[in-house]
Amino acid sequence: MATPRPAPRPLIPALCAVALAVVVAAAGVLHADADAENGVLVAVVVAVGIAGLLATVVAVAFAMPGVVGWAVALLAAQYASAVIGGGASVDVLAPLVGIGLLLVAELSHTACEWRGPHAVDASVELRRWGRLTAAGAAGALAGGGALALAAAVPGSVPGLLVGAAGVVGLVGLATWLRHTTSGEAPHVA
Repeated sequence: MATPRPAPRPLIPALCAVALAVVVAAAGVLHADADAENGVLVAVVVAVGIAGLLATVVAVAFAMPGVVGWAVALLAAQYASAVIGGGASVDVLAPLVGIGLLLVAELSHTACEWRGPHAVDASVELRRWGRLTAAGAAGALAGGGALALAAAVPGSVPGLLVGAAGVVGLVGLATWLRHTTSGEAPHVA
């Protein structure tokens, strides 16, 4: 068993989570601002983005992991409404925004977990961040590939199938990562 060490400084992942939340919110606002003739869309996108940023700040400042999901959901809804309201058929930034949302969630949870005098094993944290990096790379590859296929052949069934397979694979990977980082054995049906 590895020797536990004192909890690291939670300020680093907290600041990174807030900075990434600002980047994701800015991407949504810039996307909506491209469709500037629809002032209501821009106002809604800005309001939902500010709510997502505030939720992220509250989650990391007061170590409230239950608020992290709401923050990520608000940021995702903000970007989705900007894309849908703008009428874009293919959004090439979507995989990067998705990875940004994943990192906001993970960094926020890490900032919440690193509070207090509990022990943290350095090797477990390294494995956790290695798996997160692998999940982000796989998500970028799957999302970018699906978007490239969809852009090459608009309305193609293979593009839809690749995108759906990518989503199912990422959900399975996220479930597997959660079980391997929490110490629980994966449930086998």
